[in-house]
Amino acid sequence: MADLDRPHDVNPAQWAAITEPGARLLIVAGPGTGKTHTLTYRLMFRLRQTSPKKKFCAITFTQKAAEEIKMRIARSPGAESLMPRLVTGTFHSVCLNILKDAGPLSGLPEGFRCVDPDQALGVSRSLWPGESDRKLRERMDAMSRWKAIVFSGPVPDDVAFYNAQLRQRGLLDFDDLLCETLYFLKEHPAVLSDLRADIPEIFVDEYQDVNPVQHAFLMLWVGEKGGITAIGDPNQAIYGFRGSDQRFFKSFSDDFPGARRVTLCDNYRSGQTILAASGQVMARDADAVVPDLTAQLYRAGKLTVFEAATDKAEAEYVVHQIEKLVGGTSMFSQDSGRVGAETGAERSFGDIAVLYRLKAQARLLKQALDRMGIPYYAAGERKDGEDGPESVCPSRYEEFSAAAERVSLMTLHASKGLEFPVVFIVGCEENLLPLNLAGLQAEVREERRLFYVGMTRARERLYLLRAKKRLLFGQTCHSQVSPFLKDFEDGLAEYEQAVMKNKKRAPGDEQMSLF
Repeated sequence: MADLDRPHDVNPAQWAAITEPGARLLIVAGPGTGKTHTLTYRLMFRLRQTSPKKKFCAITFTQKAAEEIKMRIARSPGAESLMPRLVTGTFHSVCLNILKDAGPLSGLPEGFRCVDPDQALGVSRSLWPGESDRKLRERMDAMSRWKAIVFSGPVPDDVAFYNAQLRQRGLLDFDDLLCETLYFLKEHPAVLSDLRADIPEIFVDEYQDVNPVQHAFLMLWVGEKGGITAIGDPNQAIYGFRGSDQRFFKSFSDDFPGARRVTLCDNYRSGQTILAASGQVMARDADAVVPDLTAQLYRAGKLTVFEAATDKAEAEYVVHQIEKLVGGTSMFSQDSGRVGAETGAERSFGDIAVLYRLKAQARLLKQALDRMGIPYYAAGERKDGEDGPESVCPSRYEEFSAAAERVSLMTLHASKGLEFPVVFIVGCEENLLPLNLAGLQAEVREERRLFYVGMTRARERLYLLRAKKRLLFGQTCHSQVSPFLKDFEDGLAEYEQAVMKNKKRAPGDEQMSLF
């Protein structure tokens, strides 16, 4: 790469991003466009173009992503000269190292430790005895949001009390790592100056997920002269409920003057039909800028919309389709005619994911899968099985690793960053997508982005399912179809059984209308 010859596994747009000579760059990378691939090559390019005395830092949102970047560079030619100059980690681990290196200067308890969410809940139980775990989690979520969004000025009483009690125990929580590092660097300009000199450029993954305290930390580190390369997709910004703000993506050139911008549009994941439908759904957001993604794997992709009478029938349909995809899971499948004896094993269980908005939707799916002996993995389950606001999405510290040869069950939030040959999205109904239930409401534009994320997890087959009647949280709901299913052209999908859209039907066509 030193001679600027484009590698065979890099397309022209990626190469333009990789070799951009300026130190400030925003890469808009839609789903399946090679985000990590491009960011890693860009990082190696900048390392080789810069003084060997300088280090670079790659900041991610999960340790898994940080390790992937590190491993890719470790396998590259000349890695032995690059690796000593590379710092990788999550926002939290990078800040932890800064505070640890500061020692007593940080003003934190000597040998402080970080508590995970379960340990933090245990501390909260001792501070507010008598409150239910649900109430405690709500209190902790509110404190976490304050630390992520406000983090300066007058400190709320409960935050001050909670922090003081943690410090007495020699503890910090995860949110403290960002806040305390920001406070420390502002109060010690000499330390900040040394940090900028030692690591003059930083690389940030999933920039659309940055929250205000993370943004303030990056702005402080980069300053007026530092370099920053950020990559992400504002159309996949789905964590507003925990403080992430996609506006920072849009204000990048103002925050970092002189920054260039490159957009990646070649998709190496999904069939063109799936890309077209998902793009049309996203384009209904008037404020969204949707890149015209082009499929590079030359597969058409198949989109199926199915309407079930009940949530149980919806689960049975999922199981039936899985049986057909894998060639049948039992003799009963063939004896009953559910799957023909001649059906071949087109897919394995590990190729399939079933996505839903709320964890409560998984119960009937599990029962149906269990009945047919289909192995599955349910991501991000709470030990107590409680459903509530916390079950709308996965824990912010949770990471998913695919389980081989098992069907993956997970929330739409948990699916971000993953991909599967076959994806089912169940519960495509007006009160689930977008979410609008008592005590569980979400912002419609973010829900649209969440649906877009779910659709673009699919490589070859995407099933969108809805039930006319659903039992949820002890109540029977009669729901209309999700408005998102009306946002792509009729001709892109197959409408099975009772889900044919309003259109002229040929004589003998017995399918009914969905809308």
